[in-house]
Amino acid sequence: MHKQQGFTLVELVIVIILMGILAATAIPKLLGQDDFEPQTYRAQLIQLLKTVQQQAMSCDDICRKSRKTNPYACNKVIITTSRYGIPSNCSTANLPDVFSAPHLGMSKLEADNTGVQFSSGNVTFANDGSASVGGSNCSTGCNIAIIGSEPVNIRIEAQGYIHAL
Repeated sequence: MHKQQGFTLVELVIVIILMGILAATAIPKLLGQDDFEPQTYRAQLIQLLKTVQQQAMSCDDICRKSRKTNPYACNKVIITTSRYGIPSNCSTANLPDVFSAPHLGMSKLEADNTGVQFSSGNVTFANDGSASVGGSNCSTGCNIAIIGSEPVNIRIEAQGYIHAL
């Protein structure tokens, strides 16, 4: 008997499926179109907002008096169109180029290497945890947009609840 050489139909189908999976996951990464980037920054910004909100709610009179020297007592997060973070000084609206800990904000270098943008505005928290964005009270809720390959949003409810939309 003569044995034929070649691939079976099952082998060819498996190879085509594997190539499709690789193409669907690898090509967007190679082209810089990673859909996870906006969600990652949304999660980081939500965590920063919740941390600053808790600090505002636990800040007593001594803490409030130290606002000029203690940036953590500012109770605000600055959001520009390209990045976000805690200001280095309560009397300024500028963000430092680099943060002492990465969870305190997005560095200038990181912002320069990403395609994500934010709806700008300073988020300030009151002692009860309620927020104002860009000077407007969030009495009906406020949205923060993160624009990347797919836009995502953060919602701050009137009661202070912060969540992803």
